Amino acid sequence: YRGLFLLGVFLASLFAPPVAHAIEPTVFTLWPVVDYRSAPAAGYRSIHSLGPFLKHETKGAETEYAFRPFFYRAFDDAGSSQTEVLYPVMTIKSHPDSTRVNILQLFSHDFGSRESGSTNRFYLFPFLFYGAPDEEQDGYFAFFPFAGKMYNWFGRDEIHFFLFPLYGQTHRQDRQIDNLLWPFFARVSGREESGYKFWPIYGQSEKTGHYRKSFFLWPIFFSEDLELETDTPVRRRAAFPFYMSIDSAEKSEQFVLWPFFSERVDNVQNYTEWNFPWPLIRVTRGETRYGYRLLPFRSDETVEANRKRWYLWPVYKIEDTQTEKFERRRDRVLYFLYSDMREEWYQTGEEKRRVALWPLFGYSRAKGVSHFHVFALLEPFFPANNAIERSWAPLWRIYQQKWDQRGNRIISLFWNLYWQEKRDQAIAWELFPLLEYQQTGSEEIDFRILKGLLRYQSGQDGKSLKLFYLPWGLSWSGEAVPAGTM
Repeated sequence: YRGLFLLGVFLASLFAPPVAHAIEPTVFTLWPVVDYRSAPAAGYRSIHSLGPFLKHETKGAETEYAFRPFFYRAFDDAGSSQTEVLYPVMTIKSHPDSTRVNILQLFSHDFGSRESGSTNRFYLFPFLFYGAPDEEQDGYFAFFPFAGKMYNWFGRDEIHFFLFPLYGQTHRQDRQIDNLLWPFFARVSGREESGYKFWPIYGQSEKTGHYRKSFFLWPIFFSEDLELETDTPVRRRAAFPFYMSIDSAEKSEQFVLWPFFSERVDNVQNYTEWNFPWPLIRVTRGETRYGYRLLPFRSDETVEANRKRWYLWPVYKIEDTQTEKFERRRDRVLYFLYSDMREEWYQTGEEKRRVALWPLFGYSRAKGVSHFHVFALLEPFFPANNAIERSWAPLWRIYQQKWDQRGNRIISLFWNLYWQEKRDQAIAWELFPLLEYQQTGSEEIDFRILKGLLRYQSGQDGKSLKLFYLPWGLSWSGEAVPAGTM
């Protein structure tokens, strides 16, 4: 790949137009083998090959290259880098003092330094878990389901197990739970805390002044008294599914023949909600939470600054958010088939918009720059996902156009088989290999047919016509003939 890049630079140096007649950036194309562009003043240089598949680009201190969709890497002069292998299969993020490797969210390895305070650990979920020792605790190793210990996993401070589910032990703060043939037998112990369970027959546990729990034929009968140390203890009772209740000073909930009938009264947020049955029919009354739901026909519900509306669910949905700082609205048809999101920030005046009609096209506007592309296979499902934009989206975007509020624009069809760029007063375009045109703001023009078989140039120094790729040709002055001299 590096050799291909050097070949492109060599060809560009041979066949690119002279600097006196060229537009920044310098452009050389031999579609689809090489597409080379550079702007030395801006520290920019890029080369693409085989359409969207190969890329090498330098932007100041940052460099990135890709072999889509299999490999992508970006790094900068500060020592930070990011590598993606067939995203999302594998990602590697590196900084001068740490590196993190992640494979399908199942395997992860953190290489860190003591100075940065980061950890050195890895996991191959759900089999291997390893953590190096540090100043606060010992190291750990676990080979599931055979044996091991783990720290700070799954919401627990410490986990021990042997031939799981034969035996397991967890610690959280001062509570210890020993499990035998999980989840059937367990014992709870701790400071002023004790309990046991023979699931699903019977179980109970209690911590003095904090909670009391018991169940019988779970999940049919259970009783719980929670948060007893606070001013708002919670009381839960159930004979599922016939009746359930949750009561406290802050809120109360009653369920009858769940999910058919339920009532929720929230004294903190000051609203009452009825479901009959959930989730088809719901009515909510309150100050900051109110509305109704009658699915699949219509719903209109507001929760503080957020409002959601459905029409013929799941055909059409509207989501609104309005605060003192910004306003956002998103319209969707059949979830991801069509989506239109608009956002405005009042203080800065910044506006954003993102539209997608799967799989036909996508459109986005941010910071005054608009981007339209055909097609959009994954973008509607993963909006604003930079990894998808880097490694996958260029493969199917047969047409792209970007433009800003100053009139600058970039157009690409079939990965630059036809391309056009307009920057300020300069314009350049090419339909490979037939026609190529460049014009600067000073009215210097360079026009080629068949990459220079016939080439016409004009500028302040005069005009010229060259044939058959020769470096010389006919030249003449561009000055007008004075009147009366003929």
